[in-house]
Amino acid sequence: MNKRSWMIVLACALLLVMYVPQQGYAISDAEIDRQLELIQKREAEAARKQREAERMKKDIAARKAQETSSMLELRKQIQEQGNKLQQLQLKIDDTENQLRQRGRELEEAERRVADRAGLLKSRVRLMYTNGAVTYLEVLLESTSFSDFLHRFQALKSIVAKDKEILEANKRDREEAARLKSEVETKLQQIQTLYAEAEKTKLELMAKEKDKEVVIASLTSQEEQIEELSEEQEQYLKELAAQKSKLWAEKNKNKAKVVFSGGKLNWPLPGRTTISSGFVQRVNPVTKKKENHKGIDIPAPAGTEIHAAAAGTVIIAQWVNGYGNTVVIDHGNGLQTWYGHARSLAAKEGDQVKAGDVISYVGSTGQSTGNHLHFEVRVNGEPVNPLSYVSK
Repeated sequence: MNKRSWMIVLACALLLVMYVPQQGYAISDAEIDRQLELIQKREAEAARKQREAERMKKDIAARKAQETSSMLELRKQIQEQGNKLQQLQLKIDDTENQLRQRGRELEEAERRVADRAGLLKSRVRLMYTNGAVTYLEVLLESTSFSDFLHRFQALKSIVAKDKEILEANKRDREEAARLKSEVETKLQQIQTLYAEAEKTKLELMAKEKDKEVVIASLTSQEEQIEELSEEQEQYLKELAAQKSKLWAEKNKNKAKVVFSGGKLNWPLPGRTTISSGFVQRVNPVTKKKENHKGIDIPAPAGTEIHAAAAGTVIIAQWVNGYGNTVVIDHGNGLQTWYGHARSLAAKEGDQVKAGDVISYVGSTGQSTGNHLHFEVRVNGEPVNPLSYVSK
């Protein structure tokens, strides 16, 4: 229990000492009314804080849902970027293999160029050794016309071969250079795409971390508000206990209402369907596991809600989570709670009989539809209403 909880418990204890009539000491109705008024002011302030906490809780829940949705979208994008990086890495590997293949082809082309260059050099060297001879001299030395044609064809073949070698060298060099440049450019482009994709993924991951921090902060705020709501509910329960004693003191000379056992009346005559029982469940609003403190009985908005038994109305106001609520004290530690009302027909201090209309069905507080949340409490602790009521 934290410091705030201890302070609330201490305040309740002080109130009990100050306001609960001691044995053998009677206080006037005026003093009781003054004390009841003071408690009612405290209840009103508690209810105001509860409404504010509930509003904040809804706002935080909406923000958290939005941030969670955004984070899930980021994770989807991160996964997509991861897949993209894998595909790009495969392309890089494939392109590097192509580059190695082109390198081998380039080496082979260079060897062919070197071989051809060697062939030309050998012929030039042979011509230098034998002396420079012009093509015209070769033709003029012909011994016959057929010899002339033979020499002419031979010279023509040599020139063509030389030209072919030179053109082949040029083609091989140009093709090798083109292929090398093409693969290098492709590899550079893919590496650039990879770097951009990796940068995008890192940015998305950074945003995901920011979202996680925001969601953790909102969750912490939710827990703090939940803790505050629980403390306020405990505080409200203590105030109700004090008021119960004060009303008992004030009404002691009147016809005393004390629950003596038996079955309570069903609060919504003719509406016997139960949509949620006295069980552990997931709260349809908060989405958290909880012990449902009563039973939910669906009915159209405006349906009359009846007192389950005679007693004194000790709460008729907004209660955190319950919305507009009526609480009836039946004596002997028995109380009935009627939550989520659209509007109230009873006010605090009213003496009601079994079957009296005390409020009307609605969907206020933590509710997802029109229904009555009905509780039975014994000495402040919720019990299964079905053990006490008869349909």
